[in-house]
Amino acid sequence: MKKTNTLFYLTAALFFLFAATNVNAQSGNATASGQFSVQGMLTTNSGTPIADGQHSITAKVYSGAQVVFTQTENITTLNGMFSAMIGANGNGGATLDVKPGADYQLGISVDGGAELAPKISLASAVSSLTSELAANADSVGGFAVSTSGDAKANTVLVLDGSGKINSSLLSGGVVSSINGTSGAINIQGGGNLGVTTSGNTVNLSFTGNGGGLNLPFSQTLNLASGTGLSITNSLAGSAATFANTGVGSALNASSTTGSAISASSTGSLTGAATVDVQNTGGAAINAVANTSGNAVLTLKNLSSNASAQLLSAANAAGTIVLDVAANGQTTINSSVANALNVSSSAGAAINATSNISSDAVLKLQNQSASATANLVTGLNSTGGTVLSVAGNGQTTINSSAADALNVASSAGAAINAVANTSSAAVLKLQNQAAGTGANLIAALNSSGTPVLTVAGNGQTTINSSAGNALSVTTSAAGEAALAINGGLKITGGAAGTGAITTGQLQTTISNTLVKANSIILVTVNGAGSAAVPVQVASQANGSFVVSAITSLTGVVGTVNFSYLIINQ
Repeated sequence: MKKTNTLFYLTAALFFLFAATNVNAQSGNATASGQFSVQGMLTTNSGTPIADGQHSITAKVYSGAQVVFTQTENITTLNGMFSAMIGANGNGGATLDVKPGADYQLGISVDGGAELAPKISLASAVSSLTSELAANADSVGGFAVSTSGDAKANTVLVLDGSGKINSSLLSGGVVSSINGTSGAINIQGGGNLGVTTSGNTVNLSFTGNGGGLNLPFSQTLNLASGTGLSITNSLAGSAATFANTGVGSALNASSTTGSAISASSTGSLTGAATVDVQNTGGAAINAVANTSGNAVLTLKNLSSNASAQLLSAANAAGTIVLDVAANGQTTINSSVANALNVSSSAGAAINATSNISSDAVLKLQNQSASATANLVTGLNSTGGTVLSVAGNGQTTINSSAADALNVASSAGAAINAVANTSSAAVLKLQNQAAGTGANLIAALNSSGTPVLTVAGNGQTTINSSAGNALSVTTSAAGEAALAINGGLKITGGAAGTGAITTGQLQTTISNTLVKANSIILVTVNGAGSAAVPVQVASQANGSFVVSAITSLTGVVGTVNFSYLIINQ
C-alpha cells in the first residue's frame, strides 16, 4: 500500500472485547490474552473525512515506554469511519500483565505515517481483563469485580491529533467537559441549593434552608411565556422579602414593554391587600415613568362588586381619608385646613371634564352653617384673596389687573344673571376708584371701539354707527318710554345754531337729519335792539327754512337762533 504524508486525526471509540484465553491467577498479579475492537473516524487536519477505500493502520500496545504488542491491519473507510479487531490476526492475541496500577496505552499510525499523538490509555482494558479473571478466580491481586452477560464496551474516548477531546467531531452528543474541567466531577449544593441525581439526570433545587443565593446576581431571560422566577409559600409567612440597609433600593423593577410589576390576589381574606407596602422612612412607593404614552401607576379592580375600590388610603387611626371607587368616584375626608391641595408648574392644576348635560362639571358644597363659610377661595401669588364664593353663593372678585372679570362665549350669553329677590339687583357694579376716569361699564364693539361707557359717577356715553344710537321703548300704556329728570342736553348734528343777517327776511339750514315730518324747535337769541318773532318750515330735502315775521324791508340787525331736530 502506498504511504502518504497526509496529517490524520483520529476520533476513536474503543470497545474492549477481551476473551480470556490464557488466565493465570497469582497473588497480586495475573496475565491474560485476548482481543478488542477499535472503531473510529479518520479525518484530515481540516476535519474532512479521508477518502473512502483501503487503508492500513498499525496498532501498538505500550506498557510505559515498552511496546508489548504490535499489529498491522487493513481497513476500509466509509465517510472516514472504520472498525478493526486488535489481537485477532492469529498471533495469540494481546497478552497483558494485569496488576494493580498497570498502565497500558494504544498507539495508532495510518498508512505507514507517524504515530498519532497522544496515545490512547487502555486503563479500561485492564478493567475488562480483571473482570474476566475474576470470573475464574476468587481473588486476583486484591480486585473483587464481577461481570454479567456478554462482554460490553467499558471505555469510550474521543480525541483528535492534538491530544484534546474534540466535541465537534462527536455525532452522539457525548459530554466531554464541564466548564473546561474533565475527569471525575462532583456537583455539590450549598445553603438552600440541593443536588439530586436520577440516572443520567442531575437535578438542582432549592431546599428552603440557609442562604443559597449569592449576590450580586444578574440574568437575562428570553421567555415567550411563563415566569422567570416563581416563589410560592403555602404557610403564613412572606413568600419573598427584600431589604436593603443602605441608601439604594431594596427592589428595583423596570420594563420596556408591559408591566414591570404585576400583582394579583385570589384570596378571600377580609382586609387582605394584593400589595401591602410599609416604610418607616421616606416614601413607601416612589413611582417614576419616562415614557409619555404610559401611566406612572395603573390600578384595575376586576371585581364586579359595586363596592369594589381602586384605591383606599387610611390614616394612622384607620379612618379612610382617600377612597377611589371602581367606577372612578373619589372621596376625600380630611381634618386639616386644606382637604385637597393641588399645584402645577405647567398647564392646569385641575382639568375637570364632564359629558353629561344634567351634571355639573365641578360640584362644591360647604356643609358648615357659618355665614363666613366659603365654597371657593382664590388667592394670588402674594396670598391675597382675588376670588371668593361664599357658602350662600355670593361671589367676590378682587383684582389688580385691567379686567377683574373677563367672560367670553362662542354661543349664548356670555353672562346670564338671574335674581328672584325683588329688593336685590340682578347685577350690581361698583368701582371704588376715586379717579374721574373710573368706569362702571365699558362696552366695546368688535374693532375695540367703546360704544357704551358708564363712568364711576354714573355718566353714560353711547357712541353708535347705527341708525338709532339709543332706542327706548315701553309696553306700559300711558307711560313714557324715556323719563328724564334734571334736563336734557343734546349736541351734534341734531342740534345747532343759525342766523338771519341784517336786511334779510329768512335763512335756509341744510341738515341730513331733517325729514318731511321732523319737529324742529327754534330759540331766538336776539335781533339787534328788539326781539324778532320767527317761523320754521321743514322741507323733505334735508333742509328747513327759518323766516322773520317783521316789515318787508327786512330785519334790523342780525337775528341769532338755536335749533333742535326731533324725528318721529
